[in-house]
Amino acid sequence: MKKLIGVAILTKMLLLGTSVHAQEQARGISSDDDIIVTARRSDERLQDVPISITVLDSDAITKRNIYNAGDLGAYVPSLSTNSQYGPQKSSFSIRGFVQEGRTSPSVGVYFADVVAARANTGTTSGNGAGVGSFMDLQNVQVLKGPQGTLFGRNTTGGAILLVPAKPTDRLEGSIEGTIGNFDARRVQGVINIPLSDTFRVRAAVDRHKADGYLRNRNEMGKSRLGDTDYIAARLSIVGDLTPDLENYTIFSYSRSNTNGVVPKYFACDTSPPAGTLAEALAPLGCAQVARAKARGDGFWDVDDHNPN
Repeated sequence: MKKLIGVAILTKMLLLGTSVHAQEQARGISSDDDIIVTARRSDERLQDVPISITVLDSDAITKRNIYNAGDLGAYVPSLSTNSQYGPQKSSFSIRGFVQEGRTSPSVGVYFADVVAARANTGTTSGNGAGVGSFMDLQNVQVLKGPQGTLFGRNTTGGAILLVPAKPTDRLEGSIEGTIGNFDARRVQGVINIPLSDTFRVRAAVDRHKADGYLRNRNEMGKSRLGDTDYIAARLSIVGDLTPDLENYTIFSYSRSNTNGVVPKYFACDTSPPAGTLAEALAPLGCAQVARAKARGDGFWDVDDHNPN
């Protein structure tokens, strides 16, 4: 993935109940610490939802260090991710229902109840859960099985709901830093400000940069591949227009300069069947394998001549 820039604005109007308890549930808060989900397009307790669902709250996301779509499949049963073209472009599969290129998606992704865009190209092109999507979330809900009744078409396998943390009426904030190998540096910051009794804002930013773990031996391409380099920001605004009418608007920005991974040949067939495509391509693959052996390439050495 190279230089992907995205800007999105989500806005929705919600009719809220007049009781304090109803308003708290609409904001994802529960007085008795129940887990509130929106699997049926309304705020309900998790134990009251009669479908197969896995929920990861903000603490679970942080403890598991889930920061891209490729990480989610490792912690959710029945959910798999195809990260062949990099974790930032991972596609989801639920119970064998895939989401590959040139096919209609069978797993829908929704951010703040709005369906995420998905490109349809010759390669798996992601699912709309791009960089920054897992920043400052209230929870992630994975709904398994057909969800067409409430979420429309292209959810025969299921749906993944990314619920961002909503502005609250408390002044609070947090900052988190990460240092790792390959010169990894990551900083996340969140601040929540109640400007008045009826107007609240919340801002979050995520900056992550790490060197690649693949060494490119081709001088024409990037020296390192499989790196991480992105920035994402989000601004959420909630305004109580009337006692029963609320406006919730989200501004999102992301930019990625991450360089993905490339395949590597370890061996080639020197005697492919005559008259086949393999016979025509085998010399190219064998030449690359021979070049790698002559250089003394190690396991993490690759050969890629594409500068982008």
